[in-house]
Amino acid sequence: MYLIGGRGSGATSLIEAAGAVDAGAGSGLEKDFTAITGEALVKAAPDAILVMAKGLESVGGVDGLAEIPGVAQTPAGMDRRIVSVEDGVLLNYDPRTDQVLTSVIEQLYDTDGAA
Repeated sequence: MYLIGGRGSGATSLIEAAGAVDAGAGSGLEKDFTAITGEALVKAAPDAILVMAKGLESVGGVDGLAEIPGVAQTPAGMDRRIVSVEDGVLLNYDPRTDQVLTSVIEQLYDTDGAA
C-alpha cells in the first residue's frame, strides 16, 4: 500500500522549511496519510515527490515509482523529480534535521553546493 501525506503528516514543516508547498496538504487531504490513488496524485499535481529511501528502493527506484498509477501523470513523474530521504529521519526531528533539510533542498532545487 502506498500513502500520500496530508495535513498533519509531519512532512509539511520540512517541506515548508525547504521553501516548497506540501502538495498533499494543499490538495485538501485532511488525514495524516491517505492511501494513494492515481486520481489523488493527479489532483495533488506535485512538482516533486518526497519518499523514504527504502520505500523508493522497494518499488525499483525511480523507474518503479513511475509505474505506480498516477505518478507518471504528475509534473514530478514527468520530470522524474524524486526527493529521497533516509528512512527514520523524515518524520522524526532530531539533531540530524539540519542535514535532512539540506539534503531535501539540494534535491528539490538540484543544487550540490557547487558555485
